[in-house]
Amino acid sequence: MLIQLLDSPCLFEVVIVLQNRIQDYEQAEKTNLATIFSNLPTVRTFGIDSYFVKFLAAEMIPKLLPHPISSLKCLWLLFFQLGDLDLLHAALCLLRNSPNLESLHMYMLDMQVDPRVDVGPASNHLESPNCLDCTLDQLQTVEITYLEGSKPKLLFIKLLLAHSPSLEKLTITTSGDLDAKKILAISKDVMRFP
Repeated sequence: MLIQLLDSPCLFEVVIVLQNRIQDYEQAEKTNLATIFSNLPTVRTFGIDSYFVKFLAAEMIPKLLPHPISSLKCLWLLFFQLGDLDLLHAALCLLRNSPNLESLHMYMLDMQVDPRVDVGPASNHLESPNCLDCTLDQLQTVEITYLEGSKPKLLFIKLLLAHSPSLEKLTITTSGDLDAKKILAISKDVMRFP
């Protein structure tokens, strides 16, 4: 059903939000990022939530798609936890394959939501030299909401700053649960990035 809905070359805005984890992958319709974007040649705004990415991860997230998503200007990553390697790979795949991306909006999840996630592999991947092997030349605006200052999220911000020469505006909204001392520490960390 989803593939049929997305098989519309005239769609300019698409947001896929499951809001809950799919329990039975065998019963669910199989799809992947390459199939989705091959059916959306003119999409300008695309949003995806972490639950749908986890569903896609059952089929493996590629580093590169068969074709770049040249029409994509605005990307929304919803309820993402960058300490989760599947979600990180999906975010990097979408960035790497969107050469004309102008704005990125991320709504993060607090690490307390799923304490079973080991952030070590994601942090190690973000620190590797070829983590994002492209420049985001058109990216001008980044908005990150609900940042609590975990290492993967700060490394992701550092990565964006290092690979976005046209970046004009970076807006970070911290978690409402943070005290002034933690917010100041996050600010200092971000201002030290190149």
